[in-house]
Amino acid sequence: MELFGVGLPELVVILIVALLVFGPRKLPELAQNLGRTVRSLKSASQDFEQELRREFDTTPTYAEPKARSKRLEGKPPEPS
Repeated sequence: MELFGVGLPELVVILIVALLVFGPRKLPELAQNLGRTVRSLKSASQDFEQELRREFDTTPTYAEPKARSKRLEGKPPEPS
């Protein structure tokens, strides 16, 4: 099992060190705050992606002109 390039043994060591540093009472609160932070970052990135897609979808595209000049087609211009 790989999580960000960290295997299971490394993950266990990190959790044990965190438990020793923060204690068993503070660790669940820290994990909950970390989960909220990750969730809010994910939501913000999705909102940003949707905004970019909306902007690119509404960007006007410039088409070739449909009517060409009569002078370019070899026809004489009409008198006005």
